[in-house]
Amino acid sequence: MTEFRQLKHQALASSRDSRTAVAAILAGVLIFAGQTGELVFGDGSDALLALEVTLWSLGVVALVVAIWRLGRLVSTRTGRIGWRVALAGVALLGLFAVQVVITVAVTGDVPGNFILFGLGFLLLFVGHLLIATGLRDALGRAWLLPLVAAAGIIVAITLNVDPIHDIGLFVFEGSWVALGVALLLGAERGPRPEPRVSVPV
Repeated sequence: MTEFRQLKHQALASSRDSRTAVAAILAGVLIFAGQTGELVFGDGSDALLALEVTLWSLGVVALVVAIWRLGRLVSTRTGRIGWRVALAGVALLGLFAVQVVITVAVTGDVPGNFILFGLGFLLLFVGHLLIATGLRDALGRAWLLPLVAAAGIIVAITLNVDPIHDIGLFVFEGSWVALGVALLLGAERGPRPEPRVSVPV
């Protein structure tokens, strides 16, 4: 009965990791798609702008889900602090996404105020730095990916020069896709079984 409960617990944990992985991959892909659409098509039609904003906003929603679910994998106190800071940052990005959707719907153009965007990414930068070591047990060598994402963020928010700004965002997005893939592979392998100790009778 104990072994059955352990196997059930392990299966549930793998399922949760898979859902976190899918959210992380979707976050990177959708934010990338929204950003790339803007770069490729520029000031296109209203319908095209609406599609780009929708993709980017859905990516932010997926990022909220991914970061929230990632909290159960963080194993250190510093990592937990980083997780909370990252949550605050992605919440500001979520508010910015709402601002963008409303502004585009009303005026047909993106807002000129990017304060929420900048503050959100600044908090995400700090959060990624702090959360990384707390994911070492869960991700193995892939715990470095939040640091790579943090590097992309700092480039994007400090060097507002094309194409460097966009390259920084691409690094951030790619890191989240890679993190999701690492989680997915870990979930497929499943947790390592604990060694069984024989007790003499």
